Amino acid sequence: MPPLEPTDPRRLGVYKLTARLGEGGQGVVYLGHTDGGPQVAVKLFHTQPPDDPDDMFGREMEAAKQVARFCTAQVLDSGTIGSRRYIVSEYIDGPPLSRIVAEQGPRKGSALDRLAIATATALVALHDAGVVHRDFKPQNVLIGADGPRVIDFGISRALTGAQTMVSRAVGTPAYMAPEQLQPGELGPAADVFAWASTMVFAATGRPPFGNESIPIVFNRIAHEPPHLGAIEEPLRSLLTSCFAKNPADRPSAHELLDRLVRPAGSTSPPPAPVSPDATTTPHGPTPAKHRKPLIAAAIAAAIVAIVLGVARLAGGDSPEDTASVVPQTPSTSNATPRPPKPTATPTRTATPTRSKSPRTPSSSASPSPPRKPKLTRVVLGPGHFSAYCVKLGWEWVEYRENPIPGAYCVKNKGATMRLSPPQLDAGCRWRFTDPRARHYFKGKSNYCYTTKPTQ
Repeated sequence: MPPLEPTDPRRLGVYKLTARLGEGGQGVVYLGHTDGGPQVAVKLFHTQPPDDPDDMFGREMEAAKQVARFCTAQVLDSGTIGSRRYIVSEYIDGPPLSRIVAEQGPRKGSALDRLAIATATALVALHDAGVVHRDFKPQNVLIGADGPRVIDFGISRALTGAQTMVSRAVGTPAYMAPEQLQPGELGPAADVFAWASTMVFAATGRPPFGNESIPIVFNRIAHEPPHLGAIEEPLRSLLTSCFAKNPADRPSAHELLDRLVRPAGSTSPPPAPVSPDATTTPHGPTPAKHRKPLIAAAIAAAIVAIVLGVARLAGGDSPEDTASVVPQTPSTSNATPRPPKPTATPTRTATPTRSKSPRTPSSSASPSPPRKPKLTRVVLGPGHFSAYCVKLGWEWVEYRENPIPGAYCVKNKGATMRLSPPQLDAGCRWRFTDPRARHYFKGKSNYCYTTKPTQ
């Protein structure tokens, strides 16, 4: 690690600085630690934002601290020194993805799959906490000993408020979403677009819209399809859906992760339970092509047995004797039926397939499995999400039609953030402290419901 330079501070708050980890357009990152504490990464920004009366920085950092720690570098602390801000986060001992690809080449096979799943998991954690990264790129994915970690989330908004076209362009051009080129608030869909761009870089060594001059890259992002190289299915189709120009057409982070761990066509319904009679040879269940004749034979045997039972009743046998002549089929219990008593006039009937299971009394049939309780939808009440928006660093909530209909957290200065479906569900769980709570719109109002077993 490069040593500290003469102009570098030796301490920021309670953190002693020992080396430089890197420097970029936003600031310098130092390696530090508290007295006797673990190593941390301390990012000191070059300048203080000129106008931050509502302490956007402090609010964004408080929200960042709520992000789940898996697959992200946890934000631990923040503060100021003179007119400059700094952020303290968990130290990840590993190079960025950009360097890994440059030195070792593109990721392939299972290495690419693990990278995609880990970083998509990080997006789920960010968005569930109400945080939009806004600058997701290969330089912000560190490859640690325990896997990929996403860093620097929420910083772009903390530094600029994302209120103007100039401030919105703080992201890296090759990984920005089309909506970042237009006025309006950014939502989680921008991170999904940037995640897909980062995965294309990891798989091909090149951003999907190139890395030429900014005007050329912006024009491609706004109007042209991405270049996906030789990326194979099913990842290719998933990335294509993430590159939709309209944010509403992209999958959410939750949908993204679900499609990564359960690709379309990879799952099949579990096989139906098979009774002992269905396995008559050591080679396992009867092949599918023989099932229809077997079922037909079983039905015919059952009909003959019923006719025989009626005849025996007419001949004087008791109901107890005749009740056990119905042959066992795959849909009946595992109890082995008793053979019928001989009659005066032998009658030739179809013989049901013999079971290999030991003979047991008819009264020992196994009980049917307990039914799953039915769930009833129960309305919990209005969402009243203003308090939830305050928790996320905003001021109140309201329903808006533009740019996309939905519930928005709002600030006095006009900044807005549309609450995604996972955030709305999280807001209901937070408000009613019910892990089953879910959100729904009643007209243009937020309401919450849960599911409970039917009495």
